[in-house]
Amino acid sequence: MEEQIVHPSVFVVDGQQDLPFAPPRLSKRRTCQWTQLALGILVLLALIGVASEAYFLLGLHRNLKGISAQMASGDHSSLEKMVQERKSQQDKPAAHLTGANYSLVGESGLLWEPSLGLAFLHSMSYHEGSLICTHPGYYFVYSKVQLGDISCSSGRRDGDTFITHGLYKRTPRYPEEMELMINRRPYCDRPGNELWWDNSFLGGIVHLEEEEKIFIRVSKKRLVRVKDGTRSYFGAFMI
Repeated sequence: MEEQIVHPSVFVVDGQQDLPFAPPRLSKRRTCQWTQLALGILVLLALIGVASEAYFLLGLHRNLKGISAQMASGDHSSLEKMVQERKSQQDKPAAHLTGANYSLVGESGLLWEPSLGLAFLHSMSYHEGSLICTHPGYYFVYSKVQLGDISCSSGRRDGDTFITHGLYKRTPRYPEEMELMINRRPYCDRPGNELWWDNSFLGGIVHLEEEEKIFIRVSKKRLVRVKDGTRSYFGAFMI
């Protein structure tokens, strides 16, 4: 008896007819292109932000370098012009204090004139020689004192070979005063006992919180010259 061979049936399946509701497929290449475009935009925005910040910091550095150079060279006309410009700008705190006849009578730091002549206060307070911060932020603080003596003999007898000109801060957050900047000038560094004079400058950026106080102290106050408010001064402005 001949063995019968059974062959399997062959079916033709039409995928489109069996899955009439299959969702359309997005091209992988198109999706990748959109992703790269979005990332490129984000990178471009980040670079623009970094470039803008670098430009601002570079301009600030140039301005501060110019101010420091003017103070060190004794060119005070530009500094006074800058002070007056800051006075006219009413958007940020600023202050400029000048020396007066009573500046030397304070027991601790120097006293200053806060309102007459070139002196002014804007959104800052003054009390017994101290500038008081009312708006937290970064401030450029500066000070110049002119020093002089009619004869070096008395000072040398006292053993004063250096004069200290310093900026200090008092804060409610710390029990003791803090030293921020110090400059030391040699006293009577020329031979003989003739008339002697010198200048000391301070300038830099400090961060101040509300109610913090900054003030100036000179080790030998009798040598400070305060005539007409242009020889010795103290100020700050927010940057």
